[in-house]
Amino acid sequence: MITPVLLTLILVAALGLFGFTLYRRFLLLKAARADARFDRPGERIRGVLLYAFGQKKFLTGEQPAGLMHFLIFWGFMVVSARTLTLFAQGYDPHFYLPGLHPAGLGGPYLLLKDLVEVGVILAVLIALYRWLLSHPARLFGFKPAENRLAGQSHWEALVILLFILGLMVTDFLYDGGRFVLESDPLTLLEKRWSIVSSGVGLLLSGMGPAAVGVVRDAAWWIHVLIILTFLNLLPRSKHFHIITAIPNVFFRKLEPAGALSFMDLEKTETYGTSRMSQFTWKQILDMYSCTECGRCASVCPATASGKPLAPRQLLLDLRDHLYSRERGLLQKTDGQGGEGNDAVIVGDNLIHDDVLWSCTTCRACEEACPVLIEYVDKIVDMRRHLVQEEARFPSALNRAFKGMETQSNPWAIGQENRDGWAEGLEVPRLSDHPDAEVLYYVGCAGSFDDRSKKTTLAMVKILKKAGMNFAILGKEELCNGETARRIGNEYLFQTMAQALIEVLNHYRFKKILTNCPHCFNTLKNEYPQFGGNYEVIHAAEFVHGLIRQGQIALSGELPGKVTYHDSCYYGRYNQIYDAPRQVIREIRGAQLQEMKHCRHDAMCCGAGGGWMWMEEPKDKRVNYIRVEQALETGPDVVAVSCPYCMVMMEDGLKAKGMDEQVKALDVIELVERAMK
Repeated sequence: MITPVLLTLILVAALGLFGFTLYRRFLLLKAARADARFDRPGERIRGVLLYAFGQKKFLTGEQPAGLMHFLIFWGFMVVSARTLTLFAQGYDPHFYLPGLHPAGLGGPYLLLKDLVEVGVILAVLIALYRWLLSHPARLFGFKPAENRLAGQSHWEALVILLFILGLMVTDFLYDGGRFVLESDPLTLLEKRWSIVSSGVGLLLSGMGPAAVGVVRDAAWWIHVLIILTFLNLLPRSKHFHIITAIPNVFFRKLEPAGALSFMDLEKTETYGTSRMSQFTWKQILDMYSCTECGRCASVCPATASGKPLAPRQLLLDLRDHLYSRERGLLQKTDGQGGEGNDAVIVGDNLIHDDVLWSCTTCRACEEACPVLIEYVDKIVDMRRHLVQEEARFPSALNRAFKGMETQSNPWAIGQENRDGWAEGLEVPRLSDHPDAEVLYYVGCAGSFDDRSKKTTLAMVKILKKAGMNFAILGKEELCNGETARRIGNEYLFQTMAQALIEVLNHYRFKKILTNCPHCFNTLKNEYPQFGGNYEVIHAAEFVHGLIRQGQIALSGELPGKVTYHDSCYYGRYNQIYDAPRQVIREIRGAQLQEMKHCRHDAMCCGAGGGWMWMEEPKDKRVNYIRVEQALETGPDVVAVSCPYCMVMMEDGLKAKGMDEQVKALDVIELVERAMK
């Protein structure tokens, strides 16, 4: 029997507790640092439609898990109207939501609801199989630290799945019982549309009216109590993402993915993030929104190579610490002290240094995350604290820092040798040819690394063959500071950026051409933060245009299989996937073979985020794993578009004893070899 008075008391208690918990979570957001995320509402809404309601990341990711989540999500969306109706029918048995009267759209809705609920039940059964029997690695952890997480969350996942199953089953039982006991015209109309519930009613009809009445009322109460219990479990569990995921997608980063957050060094009081109060409200919202699905860790090169970083665990450690210090943090904002609750979290207290230094900043975790959580900015912000406030970083970085400070390159080679590669080649300097349309920004690797110089020379030959009006800066060229920023030395980066911008703004070229994805990303996406606005084009796109326009012709052949390794800073950061492949296809005889992990799913070479200048243990090298993936295609050539990737691929091939059979070549080198 449904008692309105009892229902009201339960509703007031449950909704009151839910509202109080949600208010506390909101206060934590309010207490965090500001972050401007309210611009471009149209673009933000489109993102919500695509990623939240369209479930794009789930449908393009691992299956059948993605489809399972899609069914459960839309099951909730469809059934939510039914749930509201059930609550209202506790007061008025003949209540229908506006527009859903069974004589109108309510009839087709009931048919859809029944079919969707069957789909949800199937999805839940698949999920239970995965949790109880198949144990996928990304759910159960990739390393001991992750196993601790999995052990803690098993019960919650199972409870939630059983709750969802209970909601679907009780809805069928409630309607089935009504259809047996009630025969008014509206109920009969509902029965005709509710094909599954009508079948349940047939099964119940043999029990007798009294028993059916008990089943009906019990199903209603169980359904209502599950919803209210679920509602209050949400803010205290990983399923808080049911509430926060849509806003988290709405407030996603709209600036270029490759642009790290700007730090005003003249106005800031802190030079990085080391305490909970120093995170922005969006970074806190990220912590609320983690689904614990493990997709981030399943694609993380640091995790795959056995390093301490597991992105999911990093975020959940931060979230759990935030929750455990909630009262103290809120008291602190009210002027009531609580300093001990906002202690330093970077170091031995919570987030160990080696966790932060494990990151290659490849963005694979962000690409995989279905709710668009941002990891790299948080990690770099904490690195900024380590470098600028604690002067605590791997000793191997000392040489890179000193080289950038004194010689404007991390190799620490004298700046006077920057254009030594061009000696005797009659390469025009911008100082002598200020009317040049294209500035070829060679970069530190192309200027100082012996292997990368070969790509630089190939690029110059192509430009000359095409008759391009180009020039280089020569000894005027300075490092753009990308390495310093990713490592966390923001002060050094800004100093270098301002110096290079001053040089660049002295000339009037039309576009900057570069063959380094790291240089490309920094010049294109980060220099505008400091007034450096340039048209920057990457070499593969530029050269493909030359081929298409007939400015260079390819007559030579490159017989054999070529597999292309996507650079993270071209691919995931700037969505440049097609141009390098198009160039390879233009070369006669080249048979392009794709690796299993390619394009947005490509694995990092292991050199980003400062790892070009740090030494990995031989048993934990990312590039060894990536080379193994490349060798699975049986290639003759591993093609790259990045000097860092070149170093890592060649090192990996040599370690595998395959450097004689398989060559690592830049796409630009392939074109130069195939030119007439």
